Amino acid sequence: MSYSKMVIPNRSNHEWRYTPWEKIHPSKVETVPAIKSARVQLNGKQIEAQSVRDYDSNAEISRTFLQESNNSMHSITIDESHDCNVVEIESDESQVVCHVHITVESSTALQIIFKGNCNWFGIHITSDIKANSNLFVGILNDLSKECKLLRCEDWNIHRDSHLTYGELSIGGGYAKSDIRTTLSGSNAGLIQSIAVITEEKRHDDHHIEILHKSGHTNSSLTVNSSCSDRGHAIGTGLLMIEENCDGTDAGQVFKNLLLSDRARAESLPELEVLSDDVSAAHGAASSPIDENQLHYLMARGFTPKHAKSLIVEGFLVSSFSKISDDNVRLFLLDSLNKHLNQNLED
Repeated sequence: MSYSKMVIPNRSNHEWRYTPWEKIHPSKVETVPAIKSARVQLNGKQIEAQSVRDYDSNAEISRTFLQESNNSMHSITIDESHDCNVVEIESDESQVVCHVHITVESSTALQIIFKGNCNWFGIHITSDIKANSNLFVGILNDLSKECKLLRCEDWNIHRDSHLTYGELSIGGGYAKSDIRTTLSGSNAGLIQSIAVITEEKRHDDHHIEILHKSGHTNSSLTVNSSCSDRGHAIGTGLLMIEENCDGTDAGQVFKNLLLSDRARAESLPELEVLSDDVSAAHGAASSPIDENQLHYLMARGFTPKHAKSLIVEGFLVSSFSKISDDNVRLFLLDSLNKHLNQNLED
């Protein structure tokens, strides 16, 4: 279905309850403007947009809008020629869209960085992780504070393959992410770890879907959000296990650390389980900063600001404890430390 024929989602749809489509759209909601493509580099070499993407008539509104606004695509095949491949997606244009398709046919690591001083940034990442492959990916959203971000991702994990996924979301003043992963073959596995920082008035909305389509698959989702000032973090998770998927083990946990009385966080995990012999669990928790920890650190000479920063660091560092690849884990930890240190200097 084309965008012009779609019904604009309202707040009764939980995916759009806290981030109305009208606010994330780059212009008038009834229009689909033609938008330039962002620059894409792989290991320092520019990747040109080439093929026109096949039109997906069943796509939901975000993916349809991104596809119609710019239907070119950057295709990347990841191999073992680098210990860690680096994909940089960047632009300083007012509005940009980028479609990146990643094919993985081996075991490797990948860093993906969003950066630039755009007013509006649209990104759609699709990936096929072929059989007997193992991908470690670290994603850094480091866009400017003034930027609005609309982001979609679709990851497909084939049999005997594994995706370890880490993300640090600190950029873009108003961000909506829709991340969907399908475990389509037996013995497919997913570890997904996301750390979010919302400061000042930053709004960050993650919708995450994990679909188990085959038995003997496993997934683990952890989302940790630190919210200060008037920041707002939203996490909605949908874990689906289809029929005849016995032997599946899946879980999702959302945790929120509230650093001010005006900070907000919403977590809405959901389960849809159609098989019997499975293990499936979900949970969510929000809490203010531990005053005992704060007083302990201040008694040892730390300022209140530095003490809070150390507590936030400890909370978010734990997000990446399951990432066994050093390149990806250290990339995310270094980016986190850099951001927290910059805040201390401001």
